[in-house]
Amino acid sequence: MKKLFLMVLLAVGLTANAETFTSKDGESKSKTDLTLKDGETTDWTMHFGVGVNIATGAPDGYEFAPFKSWDLQWTVAQIDYTPKGASQTYSAGLGLNWRNYGLKDNNTMLAKTGDVVGLVPIIENDGSRSSRIHTMGINVPLFFTQKFSKDFSFSVGPVVNFNLGGWINNSWEVGDIEHKSSTKKIGLRPVTVDIMGVFDISGLGIFCKYSPMSVFKKDRGPEFRSITVGLYL
Repeated sequence: MKKLFLMVLLAVGLTANAETFTSKDGESKSKTDLTLKDGETTDWTMHFGVGVNIATGAPDGYEFAPFKSWDLQWTVAQIDYTPKGASQTYSAGLGLNWRNYGLKDNNTMLAKTGDVVGLVPIIENDGSRSSRIHTMGINVPLFFTQKFSKDFSFSVGPVVNFNLGGWINNSWEVGDIEHKSSTKKIGLRPVTVDIMGVFDISGLGIFCKYSPMSVFKKDRGPEFRSITVGLYL
């Protein structure tokens, strides 16, 4: 978790220090993302996004809370190709993605029984409780961007996710004693594909991402999809 926060701080710091630059054709440009290399038709950029995951289609009994469910994505490097004189850009990136899906406060928690993840009751609980699915992996965004004006553009395309790890974290209190449990190897799909769109206004993006593929493999856990909404820099 400490490494994750360091990644977030680094990405935000680099984003905040991006500067206005002048291209070879003399046009002044301003980017919120970090420009690593500038050319007539090719730029290298870095991006950071944070959003809220909204689970959809979950089985009965599974109530996920949006503001306990987050999505962090850091595109470490992205190449943006714009044909000379065109207002369209084609991009391919490589980055990291971390997500979680948290249950609403109730008397159940996620647990692995055999090879299957499901709900089990918290028998004794008179304090706070938390139950979350976490995933982390490498993602490859592939975007098409249409620029409508100097300050407004729209990007859309698939994001391929290589899910390297997943785990379940539970915590609950009995009296003054806090109990915790963590379960790994929870049967994630190794590869998933999302569809993502970004509205960019003067360097600040608002993104929406739809994840049509279930987090778990078939018959390994609850099948649900998610919609993510957030900010993209």
